[in-house]
Parts: sequence; structure tokens; C-alpha cells
Amino acid sequence: MNKLYRICICCVLTCASFSVTAAISYAIKGTDNEKAIANLNVYLSGLSAPDNADNENYLNEVIITGKESLVALGFYQAKITTSISGEESKQVVTLDVDLGPRTTIIKVDLKLTGEALDDRNFQALLLDFPLKEGQFLDHGEYESAKSRFKSLAQRYGYFDSVYTKSSVEVTQKDNTAIIHLWFDSGIRYQFGELIFDIDTPAEKFIRSLINFKVNDPFDTSTLNAFNQSLNQTGYFKSITILPNMEKQQGRLIPLHVITYMRPEDSFNTGLGFSTDEGIRGKFRWFRPWVNQYGHSIDANIIASVPKQEASITYKIPIEDPINNYFSIQGGYKMLDQNDTDTDQYVLSFNRHWLLDNNWLRTIYIRYDKESGVQGQQVFSTALILPGISFSRTRSRGGINVDWGDKQLAYVEFANESLFSTDDVVKVYAQAKIIRTYNEHQFVASAEAGAIFADSITNVPSSMRFFTGGDQSIRGYDFEEVAPRDSLNDLIGGKYLATTSLEYRYPITQNWKFAVFSDVGTATDDFSEELSMSTGAGVVWASPVGPIRFYVAKPLTDTDDSYKIHLMIGPEL
Repeated sequence: MNKLYRICICCVLTCASFSVTAAISYAIKGTDNEKAIANLNVYLSGLSAPDNADNENYLNEVIITGKESLVALGFYQAKITTSISGEESKQVVTLDVDLGPRTTIIKVDLKLTGEALDDRNFQALLLDFPLKEGQFLDHGEYESAKSRFKSLAQRYGYFDSVYTKSSVEVTQKDNTAIIHLWFDSGIRYQFGELIFDIDTPAEKFIRSLINFKVNDPFDTSTLNAFNQSLNQTGYFKSITILPNMEKQQGRLIPLHVITYMRPEDSFNTGLGFSTDEGIRGKFRWFRPWVNQYGHSIDANIIASVPKQEASITYKIPIEDPINNYFSIQGGYKMLDQNDTDTDQYVLSFNRHWLLDNNWLRTIYIRYDKESGVQGQQVFSTALILPGISFSRTRSRGGINVDWGDKQLAYVEFANESLFSTDDVVKVYAQAKIIRTYNEHQFVASAEAGAIFADSITNVPSSMRFFTGGDQSIRGYDFEEVAPRDSLNDLIGGKYLATTSLEYRYPITQNWKFAVFSDVGTATDDFSEELSMSTGAGVVWASPVGPIRFYVAKPLTDTDDSYKIHLMIGPEL
């Protein structure tokens, strides 16, 4: 009997737990002030709905809550009446709102004391403080403006800063308000020494990347840049640098360094796609820490149907691992595409410096052995190529870049007196820029190059100029724009010049409609007509990076009516 009783009780409780609370919605009339309506809805959404809205306690709570939402916007004289309609299972509470006059700010009393009084960042905030006399009072805007002093103080090391007075004095009779904000910044703290609680083999390289000196004024952006540089080394699974206020010495704030080294080996795989190559697979092996000197190894295999390549890089820090280092690179590439069927072996020794203007300068010497068929020509070359390059890449927006640019320029040469099979000089430069203004995006790119040799047939295929395809002149097949032989096979050119302009119109948050025009050529003498194209497409800022789809119309020197281009992967 007791067992049966317990079962019945459980059934009753279970049924009760599935009972449905009456649905109550709100309607607002009497005002078309969008901000007031939005704030009312936000505040009312936090109320618990009773089984029946038609009770005095609940409606009083609705009125009180509604008035609180309007006071937050400066409507201290607002009046609200309520009415109920609909059946009990689906009731509508209508609020008839009379906002009344809105409170106006008649005085903003700002006072700044402490060392921040001489800080130009605080001076700029005082000159352009967001709250001004004559504005309507909005308590949300007041709190936001108030927090700007504290945010600046935390960013620039005024860790003892306090408000000695912060208040809003409202005179409801006159619908006026006086704002008092008295901020005492206290002293500005300074960078102290790094503190390592746990021994790390990379301490030497952490110290080599420090971008400040002890006694420099504290600046969070400087600390963030230091932290970003450390992450770029590849040594760390995670690294955090925090001010240690408990161990401060006068103005000096020691920096607590917490590091976790990467695993000895890491492996990555990936897939990409472009209409130039089709599906492309990638495998990477990375050993970030080979020995106590901070050496690292990075090996990559990239394969598609027309091209397969493997490379390995051994990196040796000189002063620091990202701005001043030496690298040895070796690789092999096999290409069978268009009229090219070649094998290439490369070994290079490179010295890298990051200059003060953030350009990466590289001086190198490369051994390049290449053989195969280009068009109807069977060739074999072995070149020793000294050279120098300058490059820079900047970007914002993560994997879907909304601001950025990339530049590369290099010159290299080979000479028979330096154990090369031919005399060759090559000069090349490229640039790409991405800018976004109010969601409207503009993309521009250009490249130019020249080869000086007795004959283009003395130059290995990989050094010759070809253009056309996804990354150059859309509307044409991959690298189909170049000089040809008597049988119409591609042989490559001595000179290169291309440019592209693209505009992207925002459709939704992650989709843009694009229109573009490309023009250029790869040539021996610029006697032929330039290859031109135009077209349109869509760009999706996907979670894995930009996906671009274009339909291009070639305008010169082609039998194709249209060409489709699909690209998945980074733009810079």
C-alpha cells in the first residue's frame, strides 16, 4: 500500500512539473520613442509571469519596472497605465505610456587630479568627453562615459585610481541634472623585472623580445605586443604575462611570466581548393624546440593533382627567434600543368632581419636545379642565386581580414663565373591591399617583374613569367597568358605586369557581392594586346576563412566566353 501511495505521489509531481505557465506578452502604446520602447521590453522581459496577469500585485510590478526602465533614459516624470486583454492562457498586457519631459544635463563637473593630469591620453578625453551640457540624461551613457576614465587608468598603469566623487544630481521639478565626476588617478606605475616562477628553457629568448625597459611607464598595449611576439615564436603552447601588484617595489610592477612549452612534435593537416589547382592537401610537422639554442624544424608536404611539393626549414635564432634569425631550407617540387612538366630541387641559406619599419629583409643564396619540358623545349639548369628580398604583411580581423596589405620585392641573379649554367637576373615586386569602410570593402593588387638573360630558354621554367587564373587575371585559365612557340605551346615571358581592382558590397553580415576588373600580361616585348577581364561574384566570410566565388568574362585574346573561379583560403 505504501509503495502504491509513493507511486501516485510521483505521478502527481511529474504531471505538475510539466504544467505550462500562461503565456504573457506586452504591448506598448502612447510613444514612438524607439529607445524607450526597447528599454521597456528589456526590463519587462526579466519579470516572472504569473498564471494570471490580472492581479494587482503583478500589474504594480509591471508599472514599477516600466518606470525604472524610463528613468534610466532620463524620463523621471513618466506615467504608465496598464490594461489586459486576451484569454487567460494567452494574455496581453498593454502599457499606455506618457513619457513626459526628459531630463536635460545643465552642468558636467569634471575634475582630474593626480599624475594623469599631465597625460595626453587623459587630456584628450577631457577635451572630447562624451557627456556635454544640453544633452538629455541617459544613465547608460553616463556609466559608459564614467568607465572611460577607469579604462584609461588601467591601460596606462594608474592602478591606484579612484573616483572621489561620482554622482548625478537630478532636480525633478526642473527636469535638470548636474553630473559630478572627480577622478584621482594617483601615480603612474612603471615596468619592473620579469619573474619566472617555473624554469623555462626559453627564458633567454623571452628576454630577447622585451620591447620595454625597467622604469618605462606602464602601458598595456606595449605588454600585449610583447605577448604577441612571444606567441609568434612557436615555442609556447600558451604564455601569459601579468602585472604582479603584490610584489611591487615603489612604482615598479614586476611582470609574472607563466609559460607552457609546446609538445615536442605537432602535426597538422588541411585541405584547400582553387580552380587553378583543384583540391589541395597539406601535411605539416613542426618541432618548435630542437635544442637549448632555440632551433626549430618545420616540414611541409603540399599536394594537388598538377603539383606536389615537399619542403623543410631549419631555423636558428641569432638575437631573437622572430626578428633576427638564420634559416636553411630544402625542397622538391614536381609540376605537370599546362605545357609544363618539370622537377625542381632547391637548397637555400637565408639571413633574416626585421627592420625598424617592420619590413622583413632577407639576404640569401639559393641552389636551384631544375629539369623537364616547357612547351617543346627540353631543358636542364643548375643555378646558384644570391639575392635579397623585402617583405611585409599586416592584417586585422583574424582569418577574415577586413584591413590589411602585403608587399614583396626581391632581386636575384646567377652567373656562369659563380658555378651556374647560365647568366640570369630577375627583379620582381607585388603588392595587395584590403580596406573596409562602413562594411564596403575594396581590394587592389599589382605585380611587376623583369628577367634579363640572353634568351628565355636559358631560364628555368619556375623563374619565367606566366599569368592568368584565380590570383592574377581572372577569366583566363591558370598561367595561360604568356608567350607561345610556333606550336602554340606556352614558353613563358621575360616581363610581367598585372593589376586588379575589386569592390565588395555588403549583403549581410558575412556575405558580400563583388565586382572586379583585371588587366595584365606576361610578355617578351609588350607588343601584344593586354589581357583584360571583368566579372562579379560573392565572398563569404566563413568560420574557416574567406570563400570566394567569381564569374569572369575575358575581354581579349581568348575563345572562352566565361570562366568560373572558386577560392578557399586566406587572402594575404
